Amino acid sequence: MSFIYENNKQLIIELKKLMIENDFSQKQLAEELEIMPQALTKLFSKKNFSFEDVKKILNVMNYDLSIKFTKK
Repeated sequence: MSFIYENNKQLIIELKKLMIENDFSQKQLAEELEIMPQALTKLFSKKNFSFEDVKKILNVMNYDLSIKFTKK
């Protein structure tokens, strides 16, 4: 899965799509991250959602974060 990053909102949407594609519920993800489901919901609503947050989530789903720079 790849996409051109636009903003954090889009990044969260893409993560949620990946969760759906891999049959990962938010409850299951929260358990794997050892946080409460409410904390995961709060994490997804953060304006300053970081790539470190993404990396933790992807790690649980057995994915790597790959960043590629392309010239416009």
